[in-house]
Amino acid sequence: MLPKQEVATRPTEEQATNVLYATPEDALKKVFEEFGYWTGRLTDTSLQMCYGLIAANWLIFGSSVDGILHSPWAKWSLISVMFALATSVIGAWFLSETLRRRVIYGECDPGRWRQEFQAATGKQVAWPFTEAINRVGGWTRTIKAACTLTGGVLLIVGALLK
Repeated sequence: MLPKQEVATRPTEEQATNVLYATPEDALKKVFEEFGYWTGRLTDTSLQMCYGLIAANWLIFGSSVDGILHSPWAKWSLISVMFALATSVIGAWFLSETLRRRVIYGECDPGRWRQEFQAATGKQVAWPFTEAINRVGGWTRTIKAACTLTGGVLLIVGALLK
């Protein structure tokens, strides 16, 4: 026998003062806000770290292309950093264009948008985004973080072996 499911009700005023979130929807909005904050921080931090790694490579391995080219560690560190930067630009371009199209899609037919909202409510679906937006966003975050961190590790190893 399945356990009885409780129906979500709004807490009384007294109960609401004793909890962090008044409703499950409030808690979900907070999680989504934090997701937006931390993905933005990842973008900002990885960008700053990429710039720092480029400068550190030039400083450690010589401020010339020749100095960088003589160290495979420096070359791979910079390639990794450049890949992270390129991923950031390509991801931002794709996501901005795809989200622009979603705005137009929603504005052109508000009735359809409302129906899709109702159909998606309570389900684990990408709406109001698309699966492509979610996938690209996830891959972009992963690649930016991995390549930036890899560039840092390669710099450190190269500096220690120098």
